[in-house]
Amino acid sequence: MEDRARTLRLFPEWGRGDLVSPTVPLSAGLRARLRAWNRIWETVLDPVAEIRWPDPQVGREWVAEGEALVLELRRELGPDIRVVGEFAAYSPDALAEE
Repeated sequence: MEDRARTLRLFPEWGRGDLVSPTVPLSAGLRARLRAWNRIWETVLDPVAEIRWPDPQVGREWVAEGEALVLELRRELGPDIRVVGEFAAYSPDALAEE
């Protein structure tokens, strides 16, 4: 059985300054990258208007940065916390298949 208390799920959210609770010990640089990644989702993808990247390459770069953030979160948090990325559905390639 999965220990939900020990799992961090990374996905974009509206109006979130920090995607990870301030009680979780992360470097300031990683927190800034997480905020910037979420801001791109809010402003460039703009899922309120339409879930479509204006430039598919920007969407692919956003997904790649999300994957890099998952790896960095795993590195900073260590093996006791499971980090899962839940943003693949926003890939421009996944959206094109719908």
